[in-house]
Amino acid sequence: MKHILLFFSLLLPFCTFPQSNQSLSGTKSIYGHSWEGDIDLFTISETGQLQFTSPQGEAGEAFLLTSVPYNKDLTWELDAGLDFKSTNSNNLRVFVYKDDEILYYIQVGNNKGQVSFYTKEGERAAKLCIKGREHIMSDSFVSIRLTLEKGEQWTLYTRTSTESTYYNEGSFTMTYMPYKPKTFMQLTCRYVKSRISCFYIDNINIETHAEEIDKGAVAELSDIRQISPYELQFIFTAPVDISKANCRIEGIGEANRISYNNDTFVVNVRFNKKLEEEQEYYLEWDYLYDMDSGKLIDLALEISFENDDENTENPQEPTDSDAKPGELIFNELLPNPFTGGSEYIELYNCSERNLSLKGLAIAVRKADGSLQKPYPLSEITPPLKAGGYALLSKDIRNVSKFYFIASPEVLFELKIPVLANTSSTLVLFRMKDEVVIDEVNYSSQWHASPTKDLKGIALERIDPNGDTQDASGWTSATAIAGYGTPGYQNSQYKQGNIDTHIEPPVLTPDGLYQIIYQLNQPGYYCKAHIYNLNGYRVAEIANNELLGTAGKFLWDGKGIDGLRIPTGLYIINMELYNDNGAKIRYKKPFLIR
Repeated sequence: MKHILLFFSLLLPFCTFPQSNQSLSGTKSIYGHSWEGDIDLFTISETGQLQFTSPQGEAGEAFLLTSVPYNKDLTWELDAGLDFKSTNSNNLRVFVYKDDEILYYIQVGNNKGQVSFYTKEGERAAKLCIKGREHIMSDSFVSIRLTLEKGEQWTLYTRTSTESTYYNEGSFTMTYMPYKPKTFMQLTCRYVKSRISCFYIDNINIETHAEEIDKGAVAELSDIRQISPYELQFIFTAPVDISKANCRIEGIGEANRISYNNDTFVVNVRFNKKLEEEQEYYLEWDYLYDMDSGKLIDLALEISFENDDENTENPQEPTDSDAKPGELIFNELLPNPFTGGSEYIELYNCSERNLSLKGLAIAVRKADGSLQKPYPLSEITPPLKAGGYALLSKDIRNVSKFYFIASPEVLFELKIPVLANTSSTLVLFRMKDEVVIDEVNYSSQWHASPTKDLKGIALERIDPNGDTQDASGWTSATAIAGYGTPGYQNSQYKQGNIDTHIEPPVLTPDGLYQIIYQLNQPGYYCKAHIYNLNGYRVAEIANNELLGTAGKFLWDGKGIDGLRIPTGLYIINMELYNDNGAKIRYKKPFLIR
């Protein structure tokens, strides 16, 4: 634990007019730490306390400021004493955090003698976030502690001279994640002209885990790939936290989208400007953390990319495909993309051997049974591995713009048939003899029944070994999976004979409650709520949400009102149901910490 600043002194009674004070004029160093501001107006009293005495007959403010390295876990501590009855205009403010125009501060003293926590945005009136106890500033000294946990949870504690332990004044959770917050300590003494006011500050202590962070993190970068001219993929050895992260490239700018797959430790980053081949770039990450330890990942490197096709010596010409009917199948379709997106077709090799795609084509079957214009797949030179995927689209960039890409090497940009939104018949066939490898007459009615707006929602095949034309073997991709799984296992994948299993909520290191589930069949919808012991619903986790066969919910611990739920025992109630009338109920108590 690194101590940024520490003042040691005894809590001795103070005098209204102390003698032989040490002047700070002409120096910016106080007890070995750099400060700036109205240094010549502050003194160190003979009892070792930092002191400010207001000028007679004047009103105004005086301040001292020191910077603090940002960390998502910080603690500010100080003892404060006022030799006057505080008012809303005559008090001490301790500023600790800033994001753009929003300031966060402790106010020591007001008309009711409270110590409270506020936010202030621009010229707007300050907002009370944590209301302190009344009349505690009548005590000679009050010890104050403010904590920031996981970059979002504030808690204020106070202790008077008659109390042996700190009193929890309350907590406040930020409703957004600032990109570049600034942490510091600014002591601002606010005084009125009607009297002389003396402010006393002691035992200032700021603690952070910065020293531990510098030692390195568990997660390491194992590989970096270029998915498209606008998108990069980072593969880590362990889970990472991207909630506050940002990536920037010199000459390109900051990333405009960052997505993450916790199962594969893969982070995809997209930029507005194109990354040119054989051009050297300097890349740097900010606020990227190791998920398990909470340590900062220090990642800055120079990158450049080359065209793999140009560097391949004597590439082997692929042979014509010998795929048999049913070995290559249509596995996922996106006929109705998001606005600005692109249609795609996903093929899956369900055989036990690698298969060439040369000589194969996809076409739409007409109503009279004949085939429209064929779209050859011969541009795809690498063979499709057993159990592998091939994602086909006329614009891969407009696919990766909306969906998580797990394996960029299985994405192929080429011309494909136009997919009708409502229904159409797609045929995968061998061109030389027109042997049909797979055929699907898909329909928008195959989507999950409650789904109204189908834009951007892919149709997923549930069982790769089932009948392609079985309508019950297709359904909508889940919201949890981002409404599509291009190039990797479907969210509605049937995993054979498995038992339904739901685990109770577990608090993860990043402060989220995780609920892992596994279902015996796809197509279940879920309602999930949190209740207190009095039977009142306090939070909603899912509302008629379509689930995959396996997955997890992540809940931030906040209630319906947007505030974090207090510590205590609660009950999670989940109801799962499908179109066939099957129901699964799960109800269990758990502890919120």
